[in-house]
Amino acid sequence: MAPEHVVFGGIGMGLDLAGTLEGVLEEPQSSNETASAGGLVFAHPHPLYGGTLRQPLVHHVANAAREAGFSTLRFNFRGVGRSAGEFDGRAERDDIRAAAQFMRRRLQPSRPLVLGGFSFGSIMTAAAVIAGEPADALVLVALVIRSEEFSEEELVGLSRFRGPVLAVCAEEDTLASPEVVGPFLQSLDLDLTLEVLPGADHMFNERQREVGAVVKGFLERRFVATGTETTRR
Repeated sequence: MAPEHVVFGGIGMGLDLAGTLEGVLEEPQSSNETASAGGLVFAHPHPLYGGTLRQPLVHHVANAAREAGFSTLRFNFRGVGRSAGEFDGRAERDDIRAAAQFMRRRLQPSRPLVLGGFSFGSIMTAAAVIAGEPADALVLVALVIRSEEFSEEELVGLSRFRGPVLAVCAEEDTLASPEVVGPFLQSLDLDLTLEVLPGADHMFNERQREVGAVVKGFLERRFVATGTETTRR
């Protein structure tokens, strides 16, 4: 199926939104007519450094998730592309929440909803869940533990999340070093899968397909192979 360009959010949702957000919704890459195995919302890296829904790693992760049978939603944070507003640095967590709520309405009630993001997108995903947005699993790629947007102390709130968590790190990442990310997430007693790509840097240059393959494997193990249904965390 062709990508569906969508608009969602807006004032009056009970969230800190500047207006509507634009996104691209895509259905699983399958020839059959069965419903998707679930939904993945995946957020792009920092808007002030060129992050958009078309960023290569975001594209490859979404493509791999569809190969696993998942519907996917990529979207632009506020102030990017045709999304209303301007960069805030913290309120973008409500952009994640608006995207999650939109995707949830498109899924069958029993299907799992996975939230994820890359770099800044992973920080905002964590922040959205800490703020109370339900999800069945998290995919955190290059999660920066010590950032300008959210402190390490605030991210400790992830310890309340009980669903499976995939953290993907790059071995040579100076912003989200696996030596920092791994022990921090392990200290939260999460149901954690930690994957480190040898030789990769923060942007996973030339390695985006490998990240997608890791995400696909995680979704297949946790949801597709077992037929797991939703139990919102």
